[in-house]
Amino acid sequence: MRTALTVAAFAVGALAVPYNKRDVVTNVNVVYKTQVVTVTAGQEYSPVPKVPQHYGHHNWATSSVESVTTTTEAPATYVAPSSTSTSTSTTAPVTSSAPAYTAPAYTAPASSSSSSSSSSSSSSSSSSAAAAPTSYQEITIYHHNLHRANHSAPDIEWDDDLASSAQTIAESCVYAHNTDVNGGGYGQNIAAGVEGNNISAIITDLFYNGEEPLYSGNYGQANPDMSLFEKWGHFSQIVWKNTTHVGCYTQHCPNGLGNVGSDVSPYFTVCNYKSPGNFGGEYGDNVLEPLGHASCDWSTGLSASSY
Repeated sequence: MRTALTVAAFAVGALAVPYNKRDVVTNVNVVYKTQVVTVTAGQEYSPVPKVPQHYGHHNWATSSVESVTTTTEAPATYVAPSSTSTSTSTTAPVTSSAPAYTAPAYTAPASSSSSSSSSSSSSSSSSSAAAAPTSYQEITIYHHNLHRANHSAPDIEWDDDLASSAQTIAESCVYAHNTDVNGGGYGQNIAAGVEGNNISAIITDLFYNGEEPLYSGNYGQANPDMSLFEKWGHFSQIVWKNTTHVGCYTQHCPNGLGNVGSDVSPYFTVCNYKSPGNFGGEYGDNVLEPLGHASCDWSTGLSASSY
């Protein structure tokens, strides 16, 4: 049954340059990479090309039972892609502790609600006319593409390699982002506290419906105001036009999920994306204004057997 959820979420991607953490933190940690270039006399110096800044890390939490206080650990990783530099890539994990956070309330719609599903299923994507999705993979793709169609982005496709990496990360049962598994190079959204059969609620109710309104003043800007990035970074990754593939996995951790409070149900969901989104200077071309399709919720397009 779709009932009260306790959820926490991050969005992160492979970082192209050093970046400032945008969590609510008491200490700011910055990771720097120093590159030494030696030029032999008589040789022409070729500068290293500048790489767009990638904004890829934030967190927030919600609770439908009551406002709770939780503390999370959020490691931040800097990865220098080999394709943009001749120097050796380095990984420098940095861990910081977020201060106590009081979560707002969130309640998933009751499973008996059908009116919103019927009114919304006629919108968004041409795939909505097909048979209702039933598997985890089908629902994941369907709900991503509902929103991508509304933002003039092409349909996203499933990628088994991304899903395999997501599984490895989720099975660690440590709630933290990790973009190093199997070579990295992908963007990443993660969530805690939601069972796998509720993946549509993560994608649609939390990441899209909960975040898109906060981005509304930024459409058309190459570099939007990043002061609220932690509030809309999942949404922008979902609709990022140049992202073509996704792979997700949800793991139940019966012995507990690390880095979350005891009030969070021990389910860990990881979604990996390629090409990653949230690059500075590229928002105007990749996060496009909505077309005004009918609103959706977790149940849109799903048959009763899916929940």
